[in-house]
Amino acid sequence: MEITCDIVMDLVDVYTNGIASEDTANAVREHLKTCPDCRRHYDEYKKTLDNEKKNKYFVVEKSPDFCDDIILESVNKISKRLKVRRTIRNVTSVVAVIVSLTVLLKGVFGEDKK
Repeated sequence: MEITCDIVMDLVDVYTNGIASEDTANAVREHLKTCPDCRRHYDEYKKTLDNEKKNKYFVVEKSPDFCDDIILESVNKISKRLKVRRTIRNVTSVVAVIVSLTVLLKGVFGEDKK
């Protein structure tokens, strides 16, 4: 998959931080092999990130409750999604049973064609 320099510039952050999908990472990696301008931009961006990590420009303090809130919120979202999926699965199963019974009963009690 060939991508443009503009797209690679937009994706450098995602690629560098390791959160790009496998396909995106492969496309960016291939482009960086062939494009010196994008490679230079990537190297500079990576160097800046490495310097920030070394110098620890900013420290984020989190309260213990903060992480608990995030976990609780995530669990609630997942729980909702699972309930919706379970409901859809149940409704689909009921509809399938009704259709199957209708076809079966029509075959057994249907009119004889002569």
